Amino acid sequence: MLNRFIQLICFFFLYAITTFSFDTAAQENKTYQEAVTINLTIPQLKASPYHRPYVAVWLETEKRKGVHTIAVWYEQDDWLKDMRQWWRKLGKKGKHQFDAVSSATKKPNQYRINWDFKDSSNQLIPAGTYYLNFEASREEGGRDFLRQKISIGKNQSQSFELKGDYELGPISIAINPI
Repeated sequence: MLNRFIQLICFFFLYAITTFSFDTAAQENKTYQEAVTINLTIPQLKASPYHRPYVAVWLETEKRKGVHTIAVWYEQDDWLKDMRQWWRKLGKKGKHQFDAVSSATKKPNQYRINWDFKDSSNQLIPAGTYYLNFEASREEGGRDFLRQKISIGKNQSQSFELKGDYELGPISIAINPI
């Protein structure tokens, strides 16, 4: 009986330690305060007919698992699957996954996207290394896919510059503590 009592005490002690340490790690993982500002350019193209591109911006893990759609610009649901990379990772999971960050296609210009690293449930994305992805596809046009490796949760400034081939122009990414 005493042996059984000691086993139970040891079990509860180990349970309490592991629960506390995992909870503490989870809390530490969510204490960063950063935001990203993306300046994305849709270039003026000499194309006839010209159709505005569909654009998706999203975050994925180093193992290429989709995490969160940051922005998606489109007109008709039927053509979303033409943004193939994004569609396979996040788009086909349903409109509810990206409805809050969607808007109409944009004319050629420079656009700013701000994101606070929170998911659709308003929870911080866990700190770590990710890829920020950009994809554009245009009817009777081309396709661009760009990605940039970023670190989230370091609470230090980072900046990156990307250049699309055709459908996307210069893209600047600035991650800063807030």
